[in-house]
Amino acid sequence: MTAPAGFRGDGGGRDGIGQGELFEPPPFSPTYPNPSSLEGRALSMLLAALEIEHSDFESATGSWRLGAYIETLRDKGWPIETVGISRPLLDRPGRTIARYRLPAWVLREVGAAHG
Repeated sequence: MTAPAGFRGDGGGRDGIGQGELFEPPPFSPTYPNPSSLEGRALSMLLAALEIEHSDFESATGSWRLGAYIETLRDKGWPIETVGISRPLLDRPGRTIARYRLPAWVLREVGAAHG
């Protein structure tokens, strides 16, 4: 089957406008975890505008599963950003680790919602 004239195959329409640009994004309405859970503690650190990495979370909670909690929070609608940080070791000079943070717009929106 041949694609219609003007079809780009990359989400853009004939005028170069992507479908996502035609509609308002859905409202930001993530699900909050139980605040006393480890997932809730990770979120509270992020909502305090902290950028956290594995060692920070392990020191604060004793848990080494930060990545799992981040994925669960993402599944619940939290747009957590990952930044790769260079942390070389003698035997692994190219080693990077993940640092997590919430975008500024999320912190503003959540702060506004809670007064």
